[in-house]
Amino acid sequence: MSHELLDKINSPEDLKALDREKIPALCGEIREFLIDEVEKSGGHLASNLGVTELTVAIHRIFDSPRDHVIFDVGHQSYVHKIITGRKGGFESMRKPGGMSGFTSMRESKHDAFGAGHSSTSVSAALGYAEADKLRGSDAYSIAVIGDGAYTGGMVHEAINNCDPDLRLIIILNENGMSISLNKGRFASYLSRVRVSKKYQSWKKGTKSFLSRLHFIGRGISAVLAFFKNKFKNLLFSSNYFEDLGLYYIGPVDGNDYKKVERALKKAKELKKCVVVHVKTTKGLGYAPAEESPDAFHSVHAASSAPDSFHTVFADKLISLAERDEDIVAVTAAMGIGTGLSKFGDVYPDRYYDVGIAEGHALTFSAGLAAANLKPFISVYSTFLQRGYDSIIHDICLQNLPVKLIIDRASLAKGDGATHHGIFDVAFLSHIPNIKILAPATYGSLSFAVEEALKSKTPIAIRYPNASESQRVNEIFYKDGKYSDFGVRLSFAEDTYPKRIFITYGTEVDRVLDAHDVLALTGESVGVILIERLKPYRYAAERIIKYVSRADKVVFAEEGIKNGGAGMLLLEELRALDHTVALKYAVSAIEDNFASPTEPCDLYGFVGLDPEHLINKMMDK
Repeated sequence: MSHELLDKINSPEDLKALDREKIPALCGEIREFLIDEVEKSGGHLASNLGVTELTVAIHRIFDSPRDHVIFDVGHQSYVHKIITGRKGGFESMRKPGGMSGFTSMRESKHDAFGAGHSSTSVSAALGYAEADKLRGSDAYSIAVIGDGAYTGGMVHEAINNCDPDLRLIIILNENGMSISLNKGRFASYLSRVRVSKKYQSWKKGTKSFLSRLHFIGRGISAVLAFFKNKFKNLLFSSNYFEDLGLYYIGPVDGNDYKKVERALKKAKELKKCVVVHVKTTKGLGYAPAEESPDAFHSVHAASSAPDSFHTVFADKLISLAERDEDIVAVTAAMGIGTGLSKFGDVYPDRYYDVGIAEGHALTFSAGLAAANLKPFISVYSTFLQRGYDSIIHDICLQNLPVKLIIDRASLAKGDGATHHGIFDVAFLSHIPNIKILAPATYGSLSFAVEEALKSKTPIAIRYPNASESQRVNEIFYKDGKYSDFGVRLSFAEDTYPKRIFITYGTEVDRVLDAHDVLALTGESVGVILIERLKPYRYAAERIIKYVSRADKVVFAEEGIKNGGAGMLLLEELRALDHTVALKYAVSAIEDNFASPTEPCDLYGFVGLDPEHLINKMMDK
């Protein structure tokens, strides 16, 4: 589809050259482009529709890449990508090796900072601003942060260190949503922050008045400034940002281009640290997204199956909560993504969405457990690592029975390296008293949740963003004994294959593909599925008799190799039979972030596709 104006925009310079009166028409064309491309490739739609005018204004007023524009979260950067010459990349977006769905320093000089996670922009922009100050540069640093991301504690830590005289502009985009509705006291406060025209005029007048009193001395001037603030607070409500010493502009209609441009010009002219508060409508310009911004936060290229591991988990937790009033559920702004919002609908008083604050969510859960409640905290694998200190010090060191439900525990083909769930097994395995379960079927997940409920120590259950594999059910659970999960065999207990694959999680399907190819060639081959990872001695004791008699053993793991389950299981097996190491190999993600630079099959890239597994087994 051709667009008269958009087709001519390939850089910020092209945008600046466009007649100002044509901006609304351009924004309309950008929205048409986004709706068409994102519904084909998948991606974040509603948030980008909402920031169209804002992003256009930023690139008209500032000079990227000399000025550093940082989006938080980076999924609201699609308009930015369009303006900075990446329209053609949308065909490969959310494909391994294609254009990232987030900002990426590797991808463009206009992406000042990579942001696949949340609440990082102010810290990063502050770093740029301080560096420019040291070098004598007059460049600006601009953090574009959503109100959902603003609930993260790291933002407030950064603001605590903001020098009011830095050329740092914090654009706070309020749309009342992260993925779902924002929660918490700050989100509630933000929705009420208003600065009237009378106050703005009064502030300007008093500033002018005080500036003419330089002759009366600093002491008296300071006293007058003190009483000015007291009088302001009496006539007008106190403003959080100005109380912190930051200049505040807003709120501004973020979907009115002229108003946004005027506010950003004012912020730039001040040459100091400024908060520009804009209000945008998530999904603007596309009726379905406006009506259901949560449903159109992330659009999938293909429809998802009705059931997935997280829906089964949520249903199971709801059923257990009917009988146990001590069960509570915690999430960090991922109620819809983890399925826990369903629990919240049934038990609103026992459901806690703490906003984008994973460390707090974990320590809060530790407090709930210390008070003898039974907290289940569901969090994406890639976000869990943000709270690693809380897991060690607040949960495990005190041996509190918090139940970690780790969603998206696998490679994220669409979102890429920032969202890969490949580190949790390695970083949790080194903590002494935590159990790790990796159920591969809905049935075993159900029993894993029951075990977690009974656990008196910390326990983690990990699963992918996927539906269960019917083949895995048919091969490993012919007997239907889901309660007997832990170690399952694809072969009869009294047989001893010469070549054995050991695996867990989503890698089992690719392992079974490799198994089938080898079996057709006449090889004696079997697969061992491990659903109870840590403690590793449990699995080692149950499989050592098969491993000891095999000629070759390959452990396949959709996770990082260093410190992963494959290495740790080997240590336990070697303690039982020192000869195992001679025939044991690990296929896992080597020392990299699984981030290809060219389009490819992601599993082939990391060596976990059937072909690589077969070659590893046959020593090719």
